[in-house]
Amino acid sequence: MARGGRGFQGTVLKALRVPEHKLTVTGVRELPPYTELIVQCPSLLGSGAAALPPTAWVRMWIPHDGREYQRAYTLTRIDRSQASARILFLHHEPAGPASQWSSHVRPGATVAVQVMGGTSYRSPSPGDRLLLVGDRASAPALVDAVNAAPVGSPATVIMLAPRDGYLPMAERDHEFIRLDPEVLEDRLLAAVDRTLWADTGDLALDWAWIALESSVTKAVRRHLVASGMSRRSIQHQAYWIRGRAMGVASEA
Repeated sequence: MARGGRGFQGTVLKALRVPEHKLTVTGVRELPPYTELIVQCPSLLGSGAAALPPTAWVRMWIPHDGREYQRAYTLTRIDRSQASARILFLHHEPAGPASQWSSHVRPGATVAVQVMGGTSYRSPSPGDRLLLVGDRASAPALVDAVNAAPVGSPATVIMLAPRDGYLPMAERDHEFIRLDPEVLEDRLLAAVDRTLWADTGDLALDWAWIALESSVTKAVRRHLVASGMSRRSIQHQAYWIRGRAMGVASEA
């Protein structure tokens, strides 16, 4: 087993010599169904650190029962002058290591993080017409992408989320469409089509970002490609897998 009880994933990252950073929790705020942490880390978030693109996520090593479990979380509202950022932890049932840890963590706590694979975001070009499709798990990253979009690029957000509870929202103007999280796939694709096609019958999108449950993410991407969007203009990331409790490690 890897150093600190990190299992196979820890062994791989150690072999690849991926740098490790230490986040210090400086603030905690409950925003049901989320817990928001304010964190500081000069080596990762300071003015001299490498730039991170919108939606960038880190591999956090969450302590739980004598082990450390790797979980990916998006850094938002990065402030280089304070070497700080915010992380939203979505609570769910059954609660995994990350959900449990964030429910009890207090200012002063530290957690190890590594950056590998979470910085492949491709920014839209000025004037691109944007579609972003997500749910409560991907909402922090989606908000980050909308806020960072070029001025003059119209953005439509389709969000699968219930009407109760806190939901992060982008600060810049955009069209917002909320659907029930249990909506049938055909209704979701119908909502996508209303943004995808102009009244003339031509494609009305230039750039898309999809981050949902794994099978739904694939379905939306297939639909966009079949409709004529280029694969290069579509970014997609499965944020969870139906039937698998988020935060539960698959490795022994």
